[in-house]
Amino acid sequence: METVKQILRTLRWNLLGLFLLLGLLCAMPVQAHAVQDSYYYPGYDVSTYGEIDLMRYIKSITLTVNGQEYTPQELQTLRQNGTPLEMRVGDAASINFRFALCGRAYAADDPTRLDDAASVHVIYTNGTKYLNGDTVAPGSTGILDDSSLMVENTSGDSSYLRLDIGWLLDFCPDSFSINYSEGGVSFVQKGDYLYLYFPGGIGQDTYADPGYFSLGVTLGEVIDEIRIPGTDGYYVPGTDDWVFPIHVVEATADMSGAISTYGDILVKKIWQTGGQPHPDATIILHYTENGQEKTARRVLSGDEATATFTIRNGMENCWLEEDMTGMEEYTSTLVTSEDGKTFTFTNSSTKTISVSKRSLTGTDELPGAKMELYVLSTDGSQTLIDQWTSGETPHEVTLNPGRFLLHEDFAPAGYAVSLDIPFTLREDLTVQLDGDTGALEGDTLVVTDTPLEVRFAKVDENGDPLPGAVLTLTDQTTGQLIDRWTTGSEPHVITGWTGDGTALIAGHTYVLHEESAPDGYQTAADITFVFNGDGTIPGHGYHTIQMQDRPKTPPTPAPTPTPAPTPSTPPGGTPPGDTPPGETPPDRVQTGDSPWMWVWLALGILCLCGAAGTALYYHRRANVPAYLRLGMRDR
Repeated sequence: METVKQILRTLRWNLLGLFLLLGLLCAMPVQAHAVQDSYYYPGYDVSTYGEIDLMRYIKSITLTVNGQEYTPQELQTLRQNGTPLEMRVGDAASINFRFALCGRAYAADDPTRLDDAASVHVIYTNGTKYLNGDTVAPGSTGILDDSSLMVENTSGDSSYLRLDIGWLLDFCPDSFSINYSEGGVSFVQKGDYLYLYFPGGIGQDTYADPGYFSLGVTLGEVIDEIRIPGTDGYYVPGTDDWVFPIHVVEATADMSGAISTYGDILVKKIWQTGGQPHPDATIILHYTENGQEKTARRVLSGDEATATFTIRNGMENCWLEEDMTGMEEYTSTLVTSEDGKTFTFTNSSTKTISVSKRSLTGTDELPGAKMELYVLSTDGSQTLIDQWTSGETPHEVTLNPGRFLLHEDFAPAGYAVSLDIPFTLREDLTVQLDGDTGALEGDTLVVTDTPLEVRFAKVDENGDPLPGAVLTLTDQTTGQLIDRWTTGSEPHVITGWTGDGTALIAGHTYVLHEESAPDGYQTAADITFVFNGDGTIPGHGYHTIQMQDRPKTPPTPAPTPTPAPTPSTPPGGTPPGDTPPGETPPDRVQTGDSPWMWVWLALGILCLCGAAGTALYYHRRANVPAYLRLGMRDR
């Protein structure tokens, strides 16, 4: 029994040593391969789902005529009351669209996690399908899955959101103007479609919900209504068209004051000159009698004067006009009363001002800028009255007293668009700036454009400058290589144009690519960015694009072979492994698996062998006869 206990004690200590050895082995560092999850958000597949009809998101459409805004229902009421809204061919109007594009919001600390509470929700009138293929039941609440739309689309060929304007081109084929209330959206016409491009993508942009834009048109033919095709969508309850009852009649060739009644008619004259002296006004009545064309005149003096004409039977083709001979600095407008018996001529002083488009860095004219001039009404509406492309000389425009807004729609290559310039032409015909944009030089309104500027900083993981990298810049919109350089201690700067004269273009998308990295560093991923029209660069500060390089991962060293037995210390020498006095021992370099691992394995094997030998010894001793064991003990 005592022998068994001794065997168990021996095995217990040897097994304890073995477990300690295994614990040390487990605690030794090992090389692991970390798996990093990547987040992928599916883009919109236009080939599968087709291009998106903006009409599906329209919430309301209105029509503005002479500063008055009408809904389809209001126009229908006018028609039912027998007083339909009437216009003439050549008159101007604007069609106003209000739409909503609800967007997703993501967590500030994790752009891959949806922030449902901060997202904008919508109740879908009809069932729909998200861009990722998920379906939504009618009447349910959801988020329009638009976060992957139009991030880099800059033309009609690549924009997914479009509006069919074929109906518009049918009755105003000449031209139309576009005004967007929030700015920051580009419109591209291609064929019968108007494509919308959102530089920041649709989503939580300031102009996402709601959006409001207007199409200014000049009526080009006789029509009884404007019919805009409807589309079954999120806000449109069905496919019914939007119908605007409006009676557009053919304009008489030269009868601005056509008379359609007999008897006495009253002519009024109003002057708006700010109290300044003005000449008398001469009103001419044209008519045909017995096949002969005849005229009659009335001279009106004073700021407000009246005169009377009598229209008799036999007088045909009667119409009024004002003789503007010698009155080039005035404009004349005519308003006819509803009963057709009172004609009011209003004369306003006019002033010719010049608009000079210049670069911030020079005084010469800057050609190639697309400019628009709007008159601002008291109700807040804007009406386009002139548009032009800047040339070698200032542009001249003749204005009546009022409030105006000068807008640059497109800047020349190398420049950012200027800020809008509101100004007033006062009754005394002096020009007054209504903000801190623009400048006046006498009667010349000066508009300056600032060159586009971008700085490229190549840095290491600590944010310090990293020389020696070869970088290229490509215009993704055109596919053209813009610039190539080797980084130094200072950022590479492009102001307007590269060294070889290639211009930066507002609205274009650019790609910064690292062709080769400095020794010891990894090549960075490409950086894509876009210039807004005003020269800002979304997501990268105002001017600076920073690209960071990280050091290369050092290779894993090969294992170190087991060292040879330590030789004896030579006479008078230093034992191997010891450091002579006054010297610093070298750093130990880990070149592979630790040599102590083999020592511990050897000790473990010795422990196991010792345990086995002890067990065998006691086992044999137990089988020896008693008398022999006594003899052995005597020894």
